[in-house]
Amino acid sequence: MSRTLAAVAALFVIAIVIHSSALSGWWLYDDPQLLIEAIRQPARDILFNPAEYTHLAAHTFTPLLLLSFKFDLAMEGLRPTWFYAHQVLALAIAAVLFFFLLRRYVADIYAFAGAALFLTSWAAVYAARTLMIRHYVEGLVFALAALLLWSHALRRERIALSWIASAAYLIAILCKEVYAPIPLLLICQARYEKRSWPQVLRDLVPPCVAAAVFLLWRWRMIGLIGAPASILQTTTLGELPQNVWNHLVGPVPFWPRPIWIVASAAIILLFVWKQNWNAVAFLAATLAVVAIPLVPLASNLEWRYSFAFVAFVIGGLTIACGSIGRPWSIALLAALVVTTAVTAIGSRRFYEQLTRTQVQAEGEYVWNQPATAPVLAAGSPAWYLQGLQWLRRYEHRGDAPRFIFSRYAILVGGVDAADVVAVDASGHSIPLSSLPKTHRLIPLFGTPKEWREESGRFDPAAPLTVDFLLSHHQAQWRLGPPAGRFLFLTDPGYTAIPIPQHGAQTVPAAREPQFFRIVRRESDGRWTVSPTLRVPAEGAATVFERRAPAAKRAA
Repeated sequence: MSRTLAAVAALFVIAIVIHSSALSGWWLYDDPQLLIEAIRQPARDILFNPAEYTHLAAHTFTPLLLLSFKFDLAMEGLRPTWFYAHQVLALAIAAVLFFFLLRRYVADIYAFAGAALFLTSWAAVYAARTLMIRHYVEGLVFALAALLLWSHALRRERIALSWIASAAYLIAILCKEVYAPIPLLLICQARYEKRSWPQVLRDLVPPCVAAAVFLLWRWRMIGLIGAPASILQTTTLGELPQNVWNHLVGPVPFWPRPIWIVASAAIILLFVWKQNWNAVAFLAATLAVVAIPLVPLASNLEWRYSFAFVAFVIGGLTIACGSIGRPWSIALLAALVVTTAVTAIGSRRFYEQLTRTQVQAEGEYVWNQPATAPVLAAGSPAWYLQGLQWLRRYEHRGDAPRFIFSRYAILVGGVDAADVVAVDASGHSIPLSSLPKTHRLIPLFGTPKEWREESGRFDPAAPLTVDFLLSHHQAQWRLGPPAGRFLFLTDPGYTAIPIPQHGAQTVPAAREPQFFRIVRRESDGRWTVSPTLRVPAEGAATVFERRAPAAKRAA
């Protein structure tokens, strides 16, 4: 018992040492939108009202993320320190559950090393500092709890425990769908306990019921059973192996990579040599669990998507290493733990520098500057700054300064370029017209020379047609004339979004009036733009037509 308590205490100490700097973090990326929905949506509607829930997302069902944010808001309001403390605590709990689960299959020293490896990994460093992926972290907590409870249920032959485990599994996938395949690991657990295949099938009844409940619930809320067709149609697998490898080791210098390669290869080869086909079956099941959720996202594999992948790969390596049966095999796992512990310091510095000198600097400008401050030329996502703008009003801090997201705000006369600034890492304002050509915002906003050239190619009388219909939360549009390239401009932010000539997309019900403009560009560089148009109400349409001048039609 004393060794167990020491291991648990050591994991909490590691969590504090590696992740305490996360407590000074601020709102980033999707955080403001999550806060807004947690504020605006009642808990019941988050779980059961599709019209409300789809304000957050219409392609994924993760209601417990909003409930988690709602809990933090109830505890401490809009204090990011509390949110980050919650996140670090969840990571620490996941590491402790990892330890208890792994020690059922390997010696305590291996279980502790595996949990420490997870806690110091790049995935954990990233997750501790990215509130918007809390559903991955808390989902892992419940997924590990489910596997641990299943293990107890199998050994003690208690059916009630298997149903409790299945409830934990359901909660895990309500946090994030990425945990849906973990019943494959239940099969491995059952076979490890020498259960026959008929017994395994009976064991799978409770988790299958939980999965069915989730699928029906998801279909009711967002109308989807699997991944959106738009994602599946653009999925390519060619770069997936390289991407997941980079996500496993993280943004590190060269030297840790050979250590990962040698240690991981040695563990896998020795495991297969020692356990033969049992090792192959276990590795195949682990690969399936980690790969199935990643395949639809292979073409756009962001860091957050690989969190569960890294966790289960580390668990698989730990069990494989502990099953080799040689006293010296712990040295292989220890080499990985030391490597990640050393590189975690640099990794956290990399991420904090990345966010605090880019996204956070612009967010704090919108949060702190008066409404009369110069217009901000922003490289951050529009929903991020718009969310902060809403939260600022909610906190009775007054209106935020205006911000724009593309050069079209200048080209169509939405703002005067002389009144637009960018901000540096320290929050100091820099006139947009004075930015060096290497600045990160130049591709978005251009230079004074490019503004003059683009203005010379603008044709205010060029033909343009817009037919925009909203029906059953489905936006449908048809633009013309054909043979042009089209951009959807949000108004007043002027985010420029390329769109096809005609198409459809599921959208949430608008809570307030929304406006847009359409740009049409021809192959020779000439372009035109519509006036400001209103996004139609449900069941209505917005139609605009500008015909070619009579002389051109006659010609």
